[in-house]
Amino acid sequence: MLATLQKTITAQTAVLIANPHHIQYLTGFESLAPGEREAFLLVQEHKTTLLYASFSPVEKLPEITYVPTCSIAAVLEQITTNMPLAVDMQTITAAEYIQLQQSAHTLSNWDEQTIWQLRMRKNEQELAMINEAVEITKQVLENALQTLQPGMSELDVRRSIDAQLFLAGADATAFPSIVAFDEHSALPHHQPTDKTLANNTAVLIDCGAKVRGYCADMTRTIWFGTTPDPEFVKIKTVVEKAFAAAQTATKQKKPTAKSIDDAARSVIVKSGYGPQFIHTTGHGLGLSIHEPPSLNTRSEQVLEPGMVFTIEPGIYLPEKFGVRWEETKIF
Repeated sequence: MLATLQKTITAQTAVLIANPHHIQYLTGFESLAPGEREAFLLVQEHKTTLLYASFSPVEKLPEITYVPTCSIAAVLEQITTNMPLAVDMQTITAAEYIQLQQSAHTLSNWDEQTIWQLRMRKNEQELAMINEAVEITKQVLENALQTLQPGMSELDVRRSIDAQLFLAGADATAFPSIVAFDEHSALPHHQPTDKTLANNTAVLIDCGAKVRGYCADMTRTIWFGTTPDPEFVKIKTVVEKAFAAAQTATKQKKPTAKSIDDAARSVIVKSGYGPQFIHTTGHGLGLSIHEPPSLNTRSEQVLEPGMVFTIEPGIYLPEKFGVRWEETKIF
């Protein structure tokens, strides 16, 4: 992986990578708090240097030089004066960029597509970890739906799901679990509240396990009670048909991200709910919960073996309820 990246770097040029998941992919170094700066990776044609916070555990690899200091000043000490520097502009902070500007180096934007082309195609080890995360998620989500009781709050259910994910073998949750009752289910990324469950209510749960850094993502929507709202039944049927259409589209010869989105979206549009399908049909996942490929109306990315993505059509009726059905798909 690292050697492949180095082949794209010309002599007398350096690349500064700050994205913690890119760094983890290339070196195995995992940031405890990805929102904080714990590492920089400096990649040159014949040398790679990991600059990391001294309090962070690190498993050293022979092909990498390790510097237990994480700062722009330390980065600049590792490269020759005036050497052109391609920078991970998507991840460095404004303050870090200003420091780099004040140096003698000519700065350019590093094209992340170089590493995304590597990360999109998972190897057997990565796929095994994702499969394990998927199985854990499926087990926990099914159990959560079967054990719902009137009076439970959204937060109660989330706490139970998160605990069960860990007990089932997850190292972490892939993202904050979503539990949404009634009208809250019309908000795709609703965060749980003290709202309690009553009979004859829509329930949407979206959760995922993380296993050795790799994520799963799954959503189910049910009607809790014996008298479902007729429109809930209608949109759930439409969403299930859209999901099936997207699944079928993945079996075409050289499917693209757009062709899968088109397949799901056309079902929902024809049903009259096009404006209520307010997100893409899916997203890639791996070390990041959202990563390429994005299954959207514009992406001509051809799907290839080893790619992993979600399929998650949804219909959302504000102030009423929403329905989403999501699976993690290994292509």
